[in-house]
Amino acid sequence: MWLIKNFIVILYSLLVAILSILIYPFDYRNKLSNPLMKVWTNVVLFIYGIKVNVQGAENIDASKGLIYISNHASYMDIFVQLAKLPDNVRMIYKKEINRVPILGWAMYCAGFVSLDRGNIRNAMRSLDKAAERVRRGQSVVIYPEGTRTTDGSVGEFKRGMFFLADKAKADIVPVSLDGTFEIMPIGSARVKPGVVNMVIGKPVQYRKDKELLSEIRDTVIKNMKTLQK
Repeated sequence: MWLIKNFIVILYSLLVAILSILIYPFDYRNKLSNPLMKVWTNVVLFIYGIKVNVQGAENIDASKGLIYISNHASYMDIFVQLAKLPDNVRMIYKKEINRVPILGWAMYCAGFVSLDRGNIRNAMRSLDKAAERVRRGQSVVIYPEGTRTTDGSVGEFKRGMFFLADKAKADIVPVSLDGTFEIMPIGSARVKPGVVNMVIGKPVQYRKDKELLSEIRDTVIKNMKTLQK
């Protein structure tokens, strides 16, 4: 059954990707692609039988660009947050995905920002691009651990978010996810039905402070623990 669901999701996602490419010339500010992303990801969650409980949606002012900082446990994190964050959000993703036909092109057309982690200069250009999008009112999601967890715990946060926050002059929103690791852990192609809980913390004003990164991480972990009680 899960193989059939995967096939349906892949086929459906290809159709959405093609549509994203087709509307790109008429969607300079990605206003058309945002509802398309919401519909796409919500349908994917429905196909897989995933219910998402959201706390803290009232903390978000979607009229301005924000930087969401989240733990990263599964590929399903992306679907959950694109679908359920009450904002026009895009992801910063690794550049290698650009090599995937149709999918890579569609992500570019929909306003996602690729990051070349092997080249500092190119990475800084990508962060500049993301910062410009945030200043224009589009929010971005960053997974500062750099990769998915292998055991469900929260890894160390890398400092790349500071460069983006400093350039964008935007508030930072800590987001905690619980349940996606069990639904689709790293190394698995099977997506299990289940419940995901997401806590959207209160926005934190960016400041040039070495302790800010630790504070954001501590908030993410604290909110995760409240979900697990």
